[in-house]
Amino acid sequence: MSETSDRALLDLIRRRGPLTVGEMAAETGVTGTAVRNRLARLLGAGLVERQSRQDGRGRPKHEYRASVEAHKRLGQNYADLAVALWEEMMTAVDDPRLRRLLFTRITERLAELYRSQVKGEGWEGRLVQLSGLLQVRGVEAEVARDGDDRPAFLRQHSCPYYELAELDRAICALERKMFEKVLGKGLTLSQCRLDGDRSCDFQAKPAIAGAVLASPRPRKAAPLAFERRRQQGLNVDE
Repeated sequence: MSETSDRALLDLIRRRGPLTVGEMAAETGVTGTAVRNRLARLLGAGLVERQSRQDGRGRPKHEYRASVEAHKRLGQNYADLAVALWEEMMTAVDDPRLRRLLFTRITERLAELYRSQVKGEGWEGRLVQLSGLLQVRGVEAEVARDGDDRPAFLRQHSCPYYELAELDRAICALERKMFEKVLGKGLTLSQCRLDGDRSCDFQAKPAIAGAVLASPRPRKAAPLAFERRRQQGLNVDE
């Protein structure tokens, strides 16, 4: 979702749909062209579905309704559950090696939500795609830069894990690692909302001379028992 107005239109469709373009234009007070532009983005993101309605003679009308994916992504708030699960996991798991393993597996699972859809060849192109996907999930994000001669970076104005991050700052590192897996480049969290800043800024680490940036690739997660035995130094055939 590239504009906050897209989210407002999606909320209207979810509450009142199915609706025609004319009905949406009347409800929102904007032109039919503006509604169609927003619908095109929502359709492209898989958040809206189109269906035909026949009212007597003449051409059928097109109606738009929220997709199952839209209800799955935007219809629930699991913040309380996430906080409870994180607290229980940190209390129950004493082994630091197992904690690191769980941390790695969680970042990999989160990265899979975005990685297949971030296919831009250039750095800024990947940032634009990632920020768009975050906006679809209700996270206000944009691609920013500190000056014309400075590299672009990801700026988040809202945090999807704010309650968890207040509980444990390791969540900030988890999100940074997840973005690194998606973008294929090391990142630094140059400023953070938890420190009183207005946004969380994820900037690329300076390139090391001679280093080659590898394209992000999915990594097949090893079974948990296998990883535990390997990290404990037991004889495990790779």
